[in-house]
Amino acid sequence: MMRCWQAAVEVLRETGHPAVQRGDERLLHAIAERLGWEHDGPQTSRRVMAALNRRPGRLCKRQQLLCNGRLVSRFELSEEEAAL
Repeated sequence: MMRCWQAAVEVLRETGHPAVQRGDERLLHAIAERLGWEHDGPQTSRRVMAALNRRPGRLCKRQQLLCNGRLVSRFELSEEEAAL
């Protein structure tokens, strides 16, 4: 069974994006689709982000301050994963 972070690594590599964070709806829904999860609007994105927060795996978890003052999690490909 594929873990969420594994699906995220595959989707990020395929799309050429270096990271995923809250608000990246297309990426988050693509990760959910890769996992075979049903789409449930914004709840799908929340579910993916919650799974990545619990187990980021080989992704590097960083905190990013948004312009509105909110702190959000950002999951980036590690240097090793980006090189593959």
